[in-house]
Amino acid sequence: MKALLFYRNTFFTRLILSFTALAVVLLGLTGGYLYTQANQMMVDEIARDSQRRLVTAKDYVEQTLLRKYEENLQNKAVTTILTRNSSNLNYLLNNSWSENLDRVLSLQQDLEIFKTTIEGASNITVYFHQGNYAVTSSLFFENPENSKDFVFIEGLPQMTPNRWMIRTLPDGKQAMTYVVKLPYGIGSSPPKGYLYVDVDLEYLKQAVSKIIHSSFERYYIFDANGNLILQTAGANPEDVGLIRQAIRSGKTATQINDSLSGTFVLSHLAGQESEHSWTYAMDRPMNSFVLDTKKMKTKILIACCLMLVFGLAISYMISKRFYLPMKKLIQHVRNLYQPGLNPSHANEYMIIGSALNFMDQKIVSLESQAKKNEMKNLVMGASLGLEHVDGLQQGFRYQLVHIQLIEGDSEKLKLRYEQFDRPVPYEVVCLNPQEAAIIYFLDLRADEMDDGMIAAELDKIQDEVRGELRFGAGIGTSVLSPEKIPLSYRVAHQAYRYRFMYGHEAIIPHSKISAFDPKPPLISLDIFQNTLKAGDVESVNQFIDEFATILMERNMQLESVELALLQLVSALYETIIELELQQIIPPSNLFDELKKDTLADTIASIRSLSERIGVHVRDSVKHKHAEVIFKLKAYIDEHVHEDLSLNILSEVASLAPAYISTLFGEVMNESFTEYVTRIRLEKAARMLLEDDKLSVTEIASLVGYRNLQYFHVKFKARFGITPVRYRQTKQTSSAAN
Repeated sequence: MKALLFYRNTFFTRLILSFTALAVVLLGLTGGYLYTQANQMMVDEIARDSQRRLVTAKDYVEQTLLRKYEENLQNKAVTTILTRNSSNLNYLLNNSWSENLDRVLSLQQDLEIFKTTIEGASNITVYFHQGNYAVTSSLFFENPENSKDFVFIEGLPQMTPNRWMIRTLPDGKQAMTYVVKLPYGIGSSPPKGYLYVDVDLEYLKQAVSKIIHSSFERYYIFDANGNLILQTAGANPEDVGLIRQAIRSGKTATQINDSLSGTFVLSHLAGQESEHSWTYAMDRPMNSFVLDTKKMKTKILIACCLMLVFGLAISYMISKRFYLPMKKLIQHVRNLYQPGLNPSHANEYMIIGSALNFMDQKIVSLESQAKKNEMKNLVMGASLGLEHVDGLQQGFRYQLVHIQLIEGDSEKLKLRYEQFDRPVPYEVVCLNPQEAAIIYFLDLRADEMDDGMIAAELDKIQDEVRGELRFGAGIGTSVLSPEKIPLSYRVAHQAYRYRFMYGHEAIIPHSKISAFDPKPPLISLDIFQNTLKAGDVESVNQFIDEFATILMERNMQLESVELALLQLVSALYETIIELELQQIIPPSNLFDELKKDTLADTIASIRSLSERIGVHVRDSVKHKHAEVIFKLKAYIDEHVHEDLSLNILSEVASLAPAYISTLFGEVMNESFTEYVTRIRLEKAARMLLEDDKLSVTEIASLVGYRNLQYFHVKFKARFGITPVRYRQTKQTSSAAN
């Protein structure tokens, strides 16, 4: 007892008991807090994961599913499919259907083809104000009142175009509809008609269901007015009301206990994050996570017990050797931050001070990196609420330049740029290894540096760093506030797209391209197609040269140049199909394959393919001629002993004698008369050597010569000696051998 009392009264025992009590209290508080927060942590984790999935669902619905229809409707229906018969659509927009049924039927066929190319589309309709009639992908209504969809057609003028809406079709099915004014791109002008597409809502439900990770997840989509647009299979109607309440409450995630569905986490994505102001929501039951929660609670209890035991051990060690942990810490700091420091020249405080100095330098480095990231975000428009934006120089205009590195990297460009004297303040922002942006701070009151001066400066820098760096640039517009800096950069980036016309190292101000003509050139492509079909490679190349000259000299907008190229490739596509060359030159994705990084390379690829087609057509024609001539050659070889003439060959080949003579010279590289004379004399020479019993007169008759004297003249002209002398000379030579 005395010994026990002794240990109770010792400082060592009290120290251990104090640390033990502190450990118990801290572990109890920590364990209790962790235990009570386990469920909330699980809810938060589910909510965060649900938010990510909702963003994915939103992007999939708006950027993939619906954007597919929007792009097809705007780009293909109006620009591609109908371009082929644009005269029909434009004509019908300005004329009645009467006396134009052929155009109406042609338009209906185009709509049917377009509908079949868009998966999920149930119908495509065009309504014309002039004449008050409608054309669908399957029907034509001379009076829209006869259409089951008349109520919707009648309300088209009051509807907002280029927006998705949900409606019930006349057959009772639910669909989403997208309406476009005609002609496309008229802005606020009164439309001449409307084009709209209906997408089956059931198809959209099935498409959205594909991104669901579990059968327990349920997705909902509400419009801006809170109306339910779409819900996946298995959705509980009672949950819709709960979701609406959660949306109105403003909470992004709510844990709900329901008698039917049990406990589940309800999450939603606010309409402000949607292009269509739609709200996306989902609920996920917690049943599948309960087991993990219980395991977590058990682990917390076990961890607390282990920490308690560990705390007792630490209490003992601290009491026994209080300085040992401090010594180990100092040793660790010295090894990390001052590995070469001599312990005899530094105490613990110096080592700790050195470590803090190292951390200060690290903080400065991190702050510098943060500043770079803030400037990068400012240029890209990722965030305008950063502190560094407020620190920009005020009272200036800001003009952005987009730099695209072809050789070298952006960091090296920044170092080299800072070595030159600049007339105005600037800042170089490295966006990635191949891209950079330059912000020029221009005086508000003086036009000291316009686009031309910036372009001249960049040209000078290109010359000075040539061999080290290669780059091209686009120059944006000047803006008056830092918040509009991303706009200037986007304009600069858009200007650099014209490298397609001017090359990758071009310096392109936006002011130059803004005045370009938006209209594509009117070029007759019939000449191009006819020369291809004729196999006239020289004329094809001449047409392509003239075409390229027009595109480069008329200062057209990039979209107009691309449209002109698309029309040229479409003409090439039609020629391939008409000549039945699909097996040799597959026309699928022809424009994507022919289009290169620059206009010159694109023209070269189109020229190469056109030359292949022209050469193939030309060789094919020659091949057909060769078949006829080889047939006549075989006839000549078999009837060499008979009278042969172009008239006789004309009857054999059913061709004109003059045409046969021309073809014979092109294929055989010798005239008909030269060929007949040559094979007759060569056959006579062989017979003189091989058959001694035949006389010269008999041989002349067997090779088609009825006049012996004429035979002697021709034979001597070819071999230099008479037939008799030829036989004697060859026989003597053979005997000598």
